[in-house]
Amino acid sequence: MTLLTLLPLLILSAGVTFLAIHQSARLSGAQSEILKDGLLEAKRAELKNYMELAYTAIRDIYEDPELPIEVAQGLVADAFHRMEYGSDGYFFVYDYDGLNIVHPRLEHLVGQDLWNFRDEDGKFLIQRLIEQAQEGGGFTEYRWDKPSGGESVLKLSYSIALEKWGWMVGTGLYLDDIEQVVGQMEHHMVENARRTILLMAFFTVSCLLVIAVIGLAVNLSEARVANRRLVTMAQKTFSFLEKERRRISRELHDGINQLLVSARFKLERIDDALGRGDHVDASSTLAAADRILETGIQDLRRLAYDLRPSVLDDLGLVAALESLCSDLVERKPVRIHFESNLDSGECQPVLATALYRITQESLHNIEKHAGNVGQVRVKLRRRRGWVYLEIADDGEGFIWRAEQSHEQGGAGMGLRNIQDRVDLLGGRLAIEAAPGKGVRIRIKVPFQRATGTSRERVDGRVYTRTFGGRPSAGSGRAALPAGGAAGH
Repeated sequence: MTLLTLLPLLILSAGVTFLAIHQSARLSGAQSEILKDGLLEAKRAELKNYMELAYTAIRDIYEDPELPIEVAQGLVADAFHRMEYGSDGYFFVYDYDGLNIVHPRLEHLVGQDLWNFRDEDGKFLIQRLIEQAQEGGGFTEYRWDKPSGGESVLKLSYSIALEKWGWMVGTGLYLDDIEQVVGQMEHHMVENARRTILLMAFFTVSCLLVIAVIGLAVNLSEARVANRRLVTMAQKTFSFLEKERRRISRELHDGINQLLVSARFKLERIDDALGRGDHVDASSTLAAADRILETGIQDLRRLAYDLRPSVLDDLGLVAALESLCSDLVERKPVRIHFESNLDSGECQPVLATALYRITQESLHNIEKHAGNVGQVRVKLRRRRGWVYLEIADDGEGFIWRAEQSHEQGGAGMGLRNIQDRVDLLGGRLAIEAAPGKGVRIRIKVPFQRATGTSRERVDGRVYTRTFGGRPSAGSGRAALPAGGAAGH
């Protein structure tokens, strides 16, 4: 039960954890792209603003037709050389042939032809900047040494063209801060995912511990209940043994012992009569002694039969129950209808003996205590893994409450014996009784198949027989199942 509880929980926790990690990774990637695109768009807008401000600053000089070109170009170049923003923001100028005109941070590049200059990725950087400028202005991404950091980082530049002079003017922003922000966000998301996973693991382990503790408590409780039941069963078993011993002792003392004592007195009387020569008295006393011994023999046979009926071992349960019905009919004027679909050879001896004793006790109660009984029904059925025994009569009945079976002294000795036997088999007992409506005893016990028997039957033929009175049509021994008795 613990495994059946823990295994689905573990599978569920693992599945939820996997989905959480997968979804967190997808969400982190999506949010990183969204953030990166947003920051890049902000960078682009910022570069355009810087370029518009720079062009506004040199527009009067660039568009003044009265200034000589050399003078105007010198003034504009000097203006761009002095324009800076932030710690790493500056403007650079190239002509359309790739000749550097202005570079305030790397002045040694001024005057050099950089048309074939390649960046770290192998791209013709200056050519690309000039192409974007000639197309009306555009952005270019490349890697460049950051002045304040000294290492190569990703940079985004925006370039425009001064068509009248054949110049390309550009400026750029380094993107390492974007990478840093995105990296920090991804790190925070990874930390959140890790904390979520740890929290789920904590709750999962807590649930597992709670389930384990509850399972252990249930197991201990069930063990205590089972131990109490074992003690109760053992006590009932010893009680059965003591009852049987008392009954046998009473039978021997009050029956056979008294008969033997009486026979001994008769033998002494015979000896006395022979000593007096009174053969008539001796003969009559001998006949009386013979009758006493015959009674003792019958009582001894009956006692042996009660202890273990030979028909139960020789012919099986069905024949033994028929024998009980037949014996009751001989002692009491009743009509008994017997019905069974059980194969006697399939029953374990313990189950067969218990069913026989329960039937014997029930029929004994009918014989001793039921008044005005005309009909008795004994039905023994097997359905799947259960055996059902029903014994009913149409006698006077009695007042019965279901709780009587659980009260001390609330039921007779016979009914308590039946209840104890049913408990020992792990079955259930139901008694229905009412004044004038007879008594019906219903018993349901687990079927116990004898070892070495063939596989379980799906169903069996129903065998019926009527004892006493006029047999009903169709009754008889024609449908006797295998293992039953051929007759009495």
